[in-house]
Amino acid sequence: MVKSFRKDRRHIRWNCERSPEGDDRMRYHFVFVDDRDRELMRDRVLEQLRSCGFIEKVRESQEGKVVGTKFRYLFESYDSNIAPGRINWQQVRDTPIKRDGKLVERKRGSVEDYVYDLYDRRR
Repeated sequence: MVKSFRKDRRHIRWNCERSPEGDDRMRYHFVFVDDRDRELMRDRVLEQLRSCGFIEKVRESQEGKVVGTKFRYLFESYDSNIAPGRINWQQVRDTPIKRDGKLVERKRGSVEDYVYDLYDRRR
């Protein structure tokens, strides 16, 4: 994984936290940024999660344009019983991958608002 990258390039941004559903579940949030292969990137991540345990989609997909670029983003969240250290990122894609500690559920606002503000809001 890389320590820094530019939002106007292909990348995967992710984070996990304890799921509000409990039961030792983790909630994974993923943002896939690309001009055409977002679903392929997502499928590779989900394949890694499925190979280790269960996954359950917890919200509708959110898509949008990355302002000022040819890229679009795909945002999805899943609950899983998989610890983050068990994901083999080398099997996902040869693209920058960054864990973003701000990509979490919120008491005020929403994780969707954070993603929208990060990529889609015209400043």
